[in-house]
Amino acid sequence: MSALSKMAVQVALQTAGDERPDFLIFCSRHGELVRTRELLGSVVGGSELSPTGFSQSVHNTSAGLYTIIAKSDVPSTSLAAGAGTFAYGWLEAESFLALNPGKTVLLVSYDEVLPVDYRAYSQQAQRTFALALLLRGAAAGGITLQQSRAETEDLLPITPQFIAWALSTDPALRVTAEGQGWEWVRLTLPSGESG
Repeated sequence: MSALSKMAVQVALQTAGDERPDFLIFCSRHGELVRTRELLGSVVGGSELSPTGFSQSVHNTSAGLYTIIAKSDVPSTSLAAGAGTFAYGWLEAESFLALNPGKTVLLVSYDEVLPVDYRAYSQQAQRTFALALLLRGAAAGGITLQQSRAETEDLLPITPQFIAWALSTDPALRVTAEGQGWEWVRLTLPSGESG
């Protein structure tokens, strides 16, 4: 496994624990780009491609590895949607939960710093991160997502911003990604907080 897949699978396994999620959503803006870059280097250098390296360079690598390790046969999706990838993954989770009350979704968001050759093509600050959430109900964990007015483009990826907000007591998180405004709102305040 690549370092990226190890991070994604580890947080997914730890978060799911003994639970058996009903739907898996793995979100990564760039996926296995580091591995793909290595494969392209082999092609340019005239070397043979590693079959294992090639098979694990696809965007659903982490989801596939998780299902093998967790012995899970539930539906899964691997999602990439530019700077808004985490928000679109959350929408996918809320949609599934709205149609399937009482079910659970494992939402995994992960990325790593881009290889130097590709950094000029991204305006966002580079971060390595992995987050897994086990979501239940139409309003996932007392948090809901809605569209908001687009503001100044955020330079940080959404997921690290979401992590910081989730650990805070702020009632809402508003971000803008590629001209689209998103706002997460707490329907219930963290324990011990009053509105």
